[in-house]
Amino acid sequence: MKVGDLVKLGGGARDVWGLPTGVALLLEKMPRNDRLEYDWRVFVDGRSIEFGRQIEQSAEVINEGR
Repeated sequence: MKVGDLVKLGGGARDVWGLPTGVALLLEKMPRNDRLEYDWRVFVDGRSIEFGRQIEQSAEVINEGR
């Protein structure tokens, strides 16, 4: 996964945030100061949300960015 990719978030992320479509654009890979290394800022269903990198295990890339 990389910035610019369009992804379909997993059911857990959609349910927790109440996201009707769960189709997200990866906007930014944000560094962290712990063992988890980074988070993702995404634009999804009209909102900008930060997710942990764990979304990489449940999200499906539906269109790769450039």
